[in-house]
Amino acid sequence: MAAEQRTPPRGSGRGQRVTIADIARRAGVTSAAVSLAVNGRPGVSDATRERILEIARELRWEPSPAARALAGAPVLTVGMVLARPAEILGAEAFFGAFVAGLQEVLSREDYSLQMKIVETPEAEIETFRRWFSQRRVDGVVVVDLRLDDARIPALEELGLPALVVGGPGHHGSLPSVYVDDAHATRLLVDHLAELGHTRIARVAGDDVFLHTHQRDRTFAARCEELGLEGLNQPAGFGASGAEVATAELLSREEPPSALLFDSDEMALAGCHVLEQAGLAVPADVAVASYEDSPLARGHRPPITAIGRSATEYGRVAADRLLEVIAARRERRETGGAGEPETRALIPELIVRGSTAPQLDGATGPSEEGPERPATRSSRTA
Repeated sequence: MAAEQRTPPRGSGRGQRVTIADIARRAGVTSAAVSLAVNGRPGVSDATRERILEIARELRWEPSPAARALAGAPVLTVGMVLARPAEILGAEAFFGAFVAGLQEVLSREDYSLQMKIVETPEAEIETFRRWFSQRRVDGVVVVDLRLDDARIPALEELGLPALVVGGPGHHGSLPSVYVDDAHATRLLVDHLAELGHTRIARVAGDDVFLHTHQRDRTFAARCEELGLEGLNQPAGFGASGAEVATAELLSREEPPSALLFDSDEMALAGCHVLEQAGLAVPADVAVASYEDSPLARGHRPPITAIGRSATEYGRVAADRLLEVIAARRERRETGGAGEPETRALIPELIVRGSTAPQLDGATGPSEEGPERPATRSSRTA
């Protein structure tokens, strides 16, 4: 009796991909039956479905992203587009940590992250439209929320699941997660006021972003409430803008005794200008930052900063987006649950050696006082 011979599937050779047709030949069914089985759709018996799935596992078959998209199945990919210069992104600690948090959650759920850097918000919108039409992603993370942001209505029109990182407000019907910048601003201003500073300057980032306007507005209001002189100095993001802004503030007839910077990179650049001017931190000028980072912690003196873990921020954003994707799928299939609500993350103030009580006669060169140990505060203003 001749030994049974099996024809190997065409995709079984090295470098060749196993296809649905290969599984169908092995199972003795049609390709349509295999498609129904592997996509969990009705139309085949339980016994046939189990036999097809067993053969698929045996052949180590994996669906291609394109095939999953055509079948209406999740492609297990999330997209994020950034419209910032590459050199700015490379210098920012925030985005690296934020992406790490995203990746941690997405990888755990077998999702991939597709990133693209473009030059304009218009190019962002075109990317979203292309990804949607080609079914390249299941959803997107939207960062750098702007006033009157054209991306929001574009995504609402597309119906592409999206999670906005920013707020409150200005995100339309899309769910969002955001750090409460108004609370962060009050923490910083109150801390400096408690130390006796009455002339405080805010070295502000790019005014196209919503959070810059929120910080500007809250800073001015809080300084007025406390009877402080609050100066707002636009700088744009980046070290060079912060250096110019700091120098301009120091050239004033009555310079501020405390400086608030919109990022850690800007704060370090400002400290460099102060050092070049012969001014000590914090003895002559107190310095604080809206962003914390290893560089801020490692500076001498360490920089007082708003503590918000960018990595945790990324984790929360990824969790929320996956909930949005799942809720959208459930609503489409069953008319069930709605999408998750907006969530605010409450920051804390981390007090370090760069802020100290104002000395009589500041701002002017003086002997640097002893460095104070870092403490944490989660006061509610």
